[in-house]
Amino acid sequence: MKTSSDIPQTGISADYGQINSAYRDMKFGVSQSIAFPTVYKKQKNLYTEEWKKSELNISLKEYQLKKGVTLTFYNILYWQEKDKILNESLDFYAQFLDKATLRLKSGESNILEKATAANQKSAIEIQIKQVKQELRTLQLQLQWLLNSETEFIPDGERIFSLSNLQNDVSTNPSLKILEQQKTIAAQQTALEKSKLLPGLQFAYNLNSFRGMGADDKVYNASPQFHSVQVGVSVPIFSGGQKARIEASKIAESVTENDLQNAEFTLKNQYKKLSEIQQKNLDIVSQYEKYELKNADTILETAQKQFINGEINYLEFVMLANQAISIKNNYTDAVWNLNESIVELEYITLNQ
Repeated sequence: MKTSSDIPQTGISADYGQINSAYRDMKFGVSQSIAFPTVYKKQKNLYTEEWKKSELNISLKEYQLKKGVTLTFYNILYWQEKDKILNESLDFYAQFLDKATLRLKSGESNILEKATAANQKSAIEIQIKQVKQELRTLQLQLQWLLNSETEFIPDGERIFSLSNLQNDVSTNPSLKILEQQKTIAAQQTALEKSKLLPGLQFAYNLNSFRGMGADDKVYNASPQFHSVQVGVSVPIFSGGQKARIEASKIAESVTENDLQNAEFTLKNQYKKLSEIQQKNLDIVSQYEKYELKNADTILETAQKQFINGEINYLEFVMLANQAISIKNNYTDAVWNLNESIVELEYITLNQ
């Protein structure tokens, strides 16, 4: 903003020669041109609005960072739950492998049952390694987002708490920036218009004179005569500046269209995300009411029936994998719900 008063450089000149008569005289001059004061005022207004936009950009970056931290936090919780399910499954299939080994030794089963149990256990061990790597990557990402050397371990509710949302996207920081850009464009037009005002010119001259003056006095060559000059510079050839004004007006209409388009897009996104969030909430609720209980029942019943010889090992593996799949699907549904909630929070800027 301090650069708004960009006054041109001051001109300093010196003349020597036959300025006033056949004698050689000296002349010193200082001149200064400035724009009409209104131009500097309009320029300061423009820079002030640009400064406000910079502050809004900072706010946008801050909230994007908060959003990134939140998503990473719940993503870590998601993979922690995956790790928990896999470890429970590993214990389960380790017991299954031990039983299959004993059954093979006692002649109650064949090598195929043991191989199946070993393969199931090995597959889960591989998945656990992959999950551990994903968790490590997310931990490093969280440290980077927090700009911290400390390694934080997320611990909290698995489902992100949804605030009381209102169907109002006007507080979204991206819209605030576009609104500010519209203001900047208007100030730019005002500045270009002010440049059609005349410029101002000021000068001061100091002259010497040698010989008999009009007052019948004889003067030597020392500078002692003063004069000032005041003038204006009129924009006669203003075609280029008028074209800049028209271009600035077009830029104003472009920023207005950008703002309307962004607002329309955000409203559609809010509507779409609201529907997605409600669908994900219904899915999670259904899992919590029915599917998770069914998964526990399937797993418990399959173990009993397998031990009692009511089902074979292939049926047992199929039922066990079905129960584990339900728990994994529930974990996926919780992550999808959290992601949609965070996106809704971001659009409406609920902090």
